[in-house]
Amino acid sequence: MIESSPLGRAVSDPMDAGCDDFAASVSRRTAVRSALGIGVGLVMASVFGDAFVETSYAAGGKKADRVLVVLSLRGAADGLSLVVPHADRVYYAARPNIAVPKDRLLAADAQFGLHPSFAPIMPLWKAGRVAAIHATGQQVTTRSHFAAMEEVEDADPGSQARVGWLNRLISLRGGGASDTTALQLGETVLATQLAGPGPAVSAAGLDKLKLVGPGGSEAARWEKALSSLWTNAPAPVARGGGRALAVAQAYAPARTASGGSVTYPKGSLGDALQGAAKVIRADLGAEVITIDQGSWDHHQWVGNLSNGNLKNMADPLGQGLAAFFADLGAMEKKVTLVTISEFGRRVKENGNGGLDHGHGNVMFVLGAGVKGGYYGRWPGLENTVDADLAVTTDYRDVLSEVVAALYPERSLATIFPQFRHKRLGFMSTVVTGGDTGPTTPAPKKMPSSFFTSYGKRSGSSRVGSKVTAPAPTLSAAGKKAKVKASYRWETVKKGKTKKRGTKRSFTIPASYLGYSLRVKVTYTAKGYKAKTKTFSWGTVKKKKK
Repeated sequence: MIESSPLGRAVSDPMDAGCDDFAASVSRRTAVRSALGIGVGLVMASVFGDAFVETSYAAGGKKADRVLVVLSLRGAADGLSLVVPHADRVYYAARPNIAVPKDRLLAADAQFGLHPSFAPIMPLWKAGRVAAIHATGQQVTTRSHFAAMEEVEDADPGSQARVGWLNRLISLRGGGASDTTALQLGETVLATQLAGPGPAVSAAGLDKLKLVGPGGSEAARWEKALSSLWTNAPAPVARGGGRALAVAQAYAPARTASGGSVTYPKGSLGDALQGAAKVIRADLGAEVITIDQGSWDHHQWVGNLSNGNLKNMADPLGQGLAAFFADLGAMEKKVTLVTISEFGRRVKENGNGGLDHGHGNVMFVLGAGVKGGYYGRWPGLENTVDADLAVTTDYRDVLSEVVAALYPERSLATIFPQFRHKRLGFMSTVVTGGDTGPTTPAPKKMPSSFFTSYGKRSGSSRVGSKVTAPAPTLSAAGKKAKVKASYRWETVKKGKTKKRGTKRSFTIPASYLGYSLRVKVTYTAKGYKAKTKTFSWGTVKKKKK
């Protein structure tokens, strides 16, 4: 068997500073991912405290000529502290106790400046290898960590298929994905972004990617005995055991490699980044690596430049990123890292010296192909209790630009369905070599001739009424294309949209009173772009007496 470590947290867990929703979201993510991971490729366990790493490998054991690292800042990092909009007077007025002083900012221009914790990456910034894209996020606002994480990592709004955008990316690799196409270091089950039909491996760390058993001179005999046992085992057991052994053998060079001379920050993030660097330096074919760092859910004691929850997270982030790129050596020329968080924080500080759940955020992109500097359209801030940083750049535009530069042969329409990329200009083409695989044809527009009718909605917009979304009537061509419909119910009030469910029918509860009710019906068929139609019931009214 593969060795793994039990999940556990220290008493001083930084999640204590966050909300119950974030703590619950971690448990729910684990439960959901467990359900997805069983039977989908080879899964093993891994944890670096509160930092997790996942890696995807090039098909067939081939070396990867490009490596994408996705660093998720779990818990909703405060982008307004990491990249400060010092030219916006509202920032300082709304945060009298926690704002970062203008004279302490790094790399300041007329609008923005970096938090002092990023001092270690200033050589990268000055070399033009760090880009910061502000006011990014989802178009639909949600305050739930769990819902936001799922939506961001799935990146396919309205879809019923639980397939992450990174899984779609690696599945387009020429020759297909293998057991060495995806590795996760850090958690027992895969994150949503890597979940899907493409195989992936999760592991607690490089030192855990080995067979549990005798060491020394007995190790070879133990391995031979297990190989013989799996050869004679029933087919499913044999396949699983054989694959586990093959993965352990494939990782031996990275597992036994000595550490570099670079010093990483102490803690889970430093350990995770160091493990990822060892895998890349070993050149085993790692194509995609994901790392989770938590918790950024700072409802209290954001603090200042001397102490506080934000400094406790931002310091190792800056130090870890600098160490990671220094540790890569010559391999850094093919590595690009992007950061993402499920949403941002409110503009105004709360009564606990913290920040509540917000909307817009900042994303960083570092490394190969990056044209450094500040990007994004600034929307301006408002100094009210519920004010958010408005989103002016869809987070998928950032991810799409990175993917288009690193993997130009792979279809963006497949990786990010129902989305058209708008170029931002922070990436240049990355020079690559090796097997890039065949170009995936872009999906065609779904013709109206697939439908005889889109159907009719039923039910009134009163509390207690049963409402049913329209079911389409397909033409012969639509039936041949196997068009399927999925449903997404939403309520809207004061410009805020809430996702309500995915069943075709339900009874309107009293809690919907005063909200506008609608359903988005998405039609999908293989080889065609998804098509969405919206049907509205109007404002929900009281139940008739």
